[in-house]
Amino acid sequence: MANESFFRVNINDNTFIRGAARLMYADMSQAFPTDLSQIINLSNFNALAGWSDLGATKTGVQIIVNNTEETFQVDQITTDIDSRPTGWQYAIATALAEVDPTHMAFAWEGSTVATVGREQQVGFGEPHKYTRRRLAILQQKDNDLLRGAIFRKCQRAPQESTLQHAPTGEQQTIPVRFGAYADTSIPDVKQRTFMVFDEVT
Repeated sequence: MANESFFRVNINDNTFIRGAARLMYADMSQAFPTDLSQIINLSNFNALAGWSDLGATKTGVQIIVNNTEETFQVDQITTDIDSRPTGWQYAIATALAEVDPTHMAFAWEGSTVATVGREQQVGFGEPHKYTRRRLAILQQKDNDLLRGAIFRKCQRAPQESTLQHAPTGEQQTIPVRFGAYADTSIPDVKQRTFMVFDEVT
């Protein structure tokens, strides 16, 4: 059996994490936060002015990072000698579990929800552009400290979304996917798309 001192790992409540996330959004006019205390009150966890919750989710909240690259070769060597990234893609995906007109409008680029008599009414069609927002994914770790991924500029990405009306089976959810894009006003290219704020002891 291998000696435990041989393995170099740092598994603790700050690095070994699982659990549900809290998905929040704000208008683009909202200043990008410099820490988590500008999104929620760290004493009672209420959202601060300008930030709103998207409520319950199903299937988790995923942060997806991918990139493309181009490799380089020379005639004299039979394997690649280097590579450079040619594109980066960032996305956020989940399924909203609170199925009401407000969440439908958010996910499907609907009209403003209006209250007419005893009804909430919202319309859907073929808008020519997406609504841009800031998104924040917050998680409470086992040590009760918080971690947040805050995205500078997000908008709806193509996503088939089906509401199933049936007497059995899974509850209704609204699958959504958001693309995250670079804020070119940020000079550091490694900080243009999103930031992670991680509370540590």
